[in-house]
Amino acid sequence: MFEISIRLHRTQTLAAEILLENLGSISISLGDAEDDAIFVEKVGSMPLWQNVTLKALFTDNIDESELQKKLENALNSAIEINKQQINEQNWQKKWMQNLHASRFGERLWICPTSTTCPDPFAINIRLDPGLAFGTGSHDTTSLCLEWLTNYSIQDKCVMDFGCGSGILAIAAYYLGARKVYALDHDLQAIQATQMNAEKNQVDNKALEIKLADAPNQLNCDVIIANILLKPLIDLCEQFAKCISPTGKLILSGILEEQLVDLEKSYQSYFKFDAIHSKNEWLLIEASPS
Repeated sequence: MFEISIRLHRTQTLAAEILLENLGSISISLGDAEDDAIFVEKVGSMPLWQNVTLKALFTDNIDESELQKKLENALNSAIEINKQQINEQNWQKKWMQNLHASRFGERLWICPTSTTCPDPFAINIRLDPGLAFGTGSHDTTSLCLEWLTNYSIQDKCVMDFGCGSGILAIAAYYLGARKVYALDHDLQAIQATQMNAEKNQVDNKALEIKLADAPNQLNCDVIIANILLKPLIDLCEQFAKCISPTGKLILSGILEEQLVDLEKSYQSYFKFDAIHSKNEWLLIEASPS
C-alpha cells in the first residue's frame, strides 16, 4: 500500500481529488499545509486553508512520473510528489468501519455497502468510495443532492454531465425522473456509473450512460454539471443547445471567488436564479435567458 502527498493551493484541491479517485485512490485526506491557526468569524462556518496538503492512498504501486505528469496537466502547474510505502495493518477494515450513511433532504440516503440503511422506507442508494469521484461527501456533490431532493424532477428528462460515480444520475432516477442521461469523458467514470447503476437495480432503459466530451444535443428539462470552472465555461453554449426553454441548469464545482468569471461567460445564454453555498463551494441555479 502506498501513500502520496502533494502540496496544493486550495483552488486546486477539487481537480486533484477527481483525478486521483479516477486513478484508483481509495482514500484522500486534506490538511493545512502551513499548520496555521484558524479563527472562525461566523458560527458554523468552515474556512478553507489557502495551501493544502493532500494525501492519497493507493493499494497498488503507482508510476510516480506518470502520476506527476497527469496531475501537472490537470492543475496546469508544477507540483512535487512525496511517496511512501505504508503497512496495511488491517487498514481497509478500519476504513470501512468509519464509513456512515448520509441523508440529503427528507427522503434520500447514500449508504455504503458495509452499513445498514437507517430508514428502510426511504430512497436508499448503495455507494462506496473508490473508483470515481462522487459519494456525497464532497460539498459540491452534497449541494447537488440537496437540490435534487428539493426540486421536483418527477417525469422530467435529466442530464448528469460529468457523472463520475453516477451518484447524481442514480439519485435523479429514484427521485422520479422519466429519463436520465449520464455522460463523462473518462472511461473509468462510465464504468463506475454502470457498476453503481447495476448495484442499485436501475432500469437501463431509463438511465442511458455515454462516453462523451460534450453534452449531446438533447431537449433536457434539467442539466446538472458538477465539474470545474474551465470546462463549465467552455461548455456554456452547448448547454444552451441541450436545455428546454423552461429548463433548469445546475452548475457546481466552483468556489465563491470564481463566480464572477462564470457569470460573465453565461450571461448571454442564461440568467442566474439562485446561488447556494457550502463552505465556500457554490451551486448555481440558472435558466435560459
